[in-house]
Amino acid sequence: MRIAALALASMLLAGCSGGDEDEATPPSATVTKTVTVSETTNAETAPEAAGGPLANVVERVLPSVVNVRTKSFGGGEGDGSGVVLDRAGIIVTNNHVVEGTTSVTVVFNDERHTRPLPGTVIGTSPERGLAVIRVGANDLIPLRVARSSSLRLGDAVFAVGFPLGLGGPSVTAGIVSGLNRTIDGRNGRLTGLLQTDAAINPGNSGGPLVDGNGRLVGINTAGIRLAEAENVSFAIAIDGALPVIERIRNQAPATEAWLGIAFGSVGSDAAAVQLGLDASVRGAVVTVVYPGGPGEDADLAVGDVIVAADDIPIDSAGDLATLLAKRKPGDELDLELIDSRGPRLVTVQVERRAPGASPGG
Repeated sequence: MRIAALALASMLLAGCSGGDEDEATPPSATVTKTVTVSETTNAETAPEAAGGPLANVVERVLPSVVNVRTKSFGGGEGDGSGVVLDRAGIIVTNNHVVEGTTSVTVVFNDERHTRPLPGTVIGTSPERGLAVIRVGANDLIPLRVARSSSLRLGDAVFAVGFPLGLGGPSVTAGIVSGLNRTIDGRNGRLTGLLQTDAAINPGNSGGPLVDGNGRLVGINTAGIRLAEAENVSFAIAIDGALPVIERIRNQAPATEAWLGIAFGSVGSDAAAVQLGLDASVRGAVVTVVYPGGPGEDADLAVGDVIVAADDIPIDSAGDLATLLAKRKPGDELDLELIDSRGPRLVTVQVERRAPGASPGG
């Protein structure tokens, strides 16, 4: 029966194909057969997250995701993402989103705050890749938090943020591809990371990685873009991030050593050249000198690059922050500086940061 059907199909196809126009073909009868196909009852539907259809979960998450816009010395502008953790104005992002910036503005997606609000960086942890921002609002919508330690390989997750300056939030979905990963970050190694194949693009940094119930499980931090690697992205696991965030929030500013400056990293050839320096220079660049602070007293200037402190090499903002954490008010710090005019040496007296003092070193 099957052979006969195939033969009939072959003859019908041959009759439809273009043949030799000079060859006479006998007329053939046309047989019409109507076939009715019933609609399948097991058609695939859009995948659903654990908390319901993915679109519904995303809708609940979006009001807690913000766009962090920054400005730095020389007029540079940056873009990143953040996540609301406390209705009283507390927002978490990546350290590199705010590192070396002179101002921070937060754009909301909650239909309550239709205008951007100025933000203050109340503290950072360069070695953990985290920063905490405060805005003047007490009616934000915090994102629910889950335990990242409960995640398993293959669990569904999605990343939300404001990548590539596209003008609005974007969502990418994936799974947990790996646990407890370690990568080299801008200020040293980042450990205990979640790996996912959800795309994390420039601008996604600092935004949330969320589970299928719309709960925060990680802070998006990096996507790997290599010829031999695809769909490899990382997020800081929220279990490890929360104690760091809490420590930043509760730190007593009056006990912090302070240089009266803000600083960022000179971490690439391009950054060094932009400052008018040799491409090989690495260090911590002064981005703000606060009036009345010890940095101003020592004639530090925006654009100075600190390459050593007390004869200890400084290759990044993280190095300087780590060294400052070991100093106490009243200590003197010998800084080796370089700018476009050349090297110089200054001595700065470390002061106690007064409550309400501007953030920075």
